[in-house]
Amino acid sequence: MEQDKHALWFAVLVIVSLATYGLYGETRRSLSETNEELHRAQEEIARIVGESEETISTQRDLIVQKDEELEQSKESEELLQEAVASLQNTSSKTQTSLNSLLSDFAPAVVRLVCLSDSLTRGLQQGSGVLYKGTSMSGIGPYYVQTNLHVIETEDGSSSQCVIAVYPDPNRSDFYYIYKSNGYKLYKSGVDLAFLEPELVSGHSKAGTLGQLSDSARSSVDTALCTTAGIGDHITVLGYPGIGGDTLTVTDGIVSGFEFREGARYIKTSAKIDQGNSGGIAIKDSGCLVGIPTYVQFQNESLGRILDLYHLLN
Repeated sequence: MEQDKHALWFAVLVIVSLATYGLYGETRRSLSETNEELHRAQEEIARIVGESEETISTQRDLIVQKDEELEQSKESEELLQEAVASLQNTSSKTQTSLNSLLSDFAPAVVRLVCLSDSLTRGLQQGSGVLYKGTSMSGIGPYYVQTNLHVIETEDGSSSQCVIAVYPDPNRSDFYYIYKSNGYKLYKSGVDLAFLEPELVSGHSKAGTLGQLSDSARSSVDTALCTTAGIGDHITVLGYPGIGGDTLTVTDGIVSGFEFREGARYIKTSAKIDQGNSGGIAIKDSGCLVGIPTYVQFQNESLGRILDLYHLLN
């Protein structure tokens, strides 16, 4: 009986031990799994924190980059505004300079209408520039400088021209007229000649000597351009044969040179026709380049500028 009790207690002890060991094992497994989950959680937290720091750092870099771009944009905008202001200022100065040149030269540019022959079967038109002074030997005190081909007749008879002077070149109805008989040739083979204006009587548009003097340029104060290089900007003034009754202004650049009969002619992109032939070509600096000259050469119509500095010096 006593043995049965001991066996029973032993059995209970074994059962309790086994149960306790099973519980212990289960607990260990649970703790191990919990530790693994905790480790994974810590790694995930570290990863998230790392990504957040990286994201924050990236965002900071982006903010710095945007600030730099904004600063550069502001600087670029300021530079652009300065460039626009400079361009407007330059354009304004250029326009002012051109207006000054026109007001200075335009009143002296005259329109010429001449008989083409002794039988008055036709008229030919061109331009000229009115001067006062005696810089040209044998002519003066007033004279018109122009191309020879504008005023010479087809049959070799004496040249007869009407000279129209426009005090205000913007008004085609406001002008005075004078006349000329004959001309003075500069040099054989050179397309340059001079007329001496004479008073006209009995005409409503007849001009006086005082009005002639008011529009004439001083010959001694008109500076010739000592140089004219390829690419230089020039302005041509004259009265067109077709397309209006007022002074016409065309511009272009010097594109080259050519020599004929000992005279140098400047090639230009500026439009030169029969009407403004004999007028005036000036540089932006205000010096006189020469005489725009429309010529027929080997069945080709050419626009050239007779270089006066090269010719007269």
